[in-house]
Amino acid sequence: MAPDHLLRRVARPLAGALAVVGVAVLLHLDVPRPAGSAAGARLGSSPPVRPAKGPCVLRADRLVLRGARFRGVVSVRTGAGTVRALKFTVRSLDAVNLDLTAGRGRAAMRLRARPATTATLKGPGAGGVATLYVRRLTGRITGLGGGPLPADRTVTVTVDAVPHWLSHPPAPARTRTITLAGATASQVTQFGGRLSIKGPELRTTARGPHRA
Repeated sequence: MAPDHLLRRVARPLAGALAVVGVAVLLHLDVPRPAGSAAGARLGSSPPVRPAKGPCVLRADRLVLRGARFRGVVSVRTGAGTVRALKFTVRSLDAVNLDLTAGRGRAAMRLRARPATTATLKGPGAGGVATLYVRRLTGRITGLGGGPLPADRTVTVTVDAVPHWLSHPPAPARTRTITLAGATASQVTQFGGRLSIKGPELRTTARGPHRA
């Protein structure tokens, strides 16, 4: 199990209270309030955000957003000021070979799952949803809930470049499963729900890894 002081250090840049119980990681987070939207993007609605303490980057060999719905580009308050972010709600999220980094330089913390395992984020309660806020999402689209894939499957989604297939899902679909290979979600402001990780490894820049 990773030492308590290391878990406390990683909790702050991850913008939430991080508790490890067995192999489960529980993130408790507030939900941002949108203050505007980019042209062509739909606007979501939510209450105020807890300021982020540093950048957070999620990487996965395969990322599956189940019951996903794109809520538009919103403005959120962070530790670095107000920024625009892509807002998603999902019923659950699966990340194969999860690699999560928070903070910068020697203060950076890195949380990795055991190789060849799937980390799962689930919304709270029965039928609940988790909310994701990201500044940049990249990867190769391999599934859009059975719908047609874009001609260029290698995608980079940012607040200034929201592709049509994301902002205008085919009717009457309100939610769908979005699957990306080699995915990176950069500057994750926060997410809510329960994240379960098998064999988590916590690493700092100054120290070696610590297995839970």
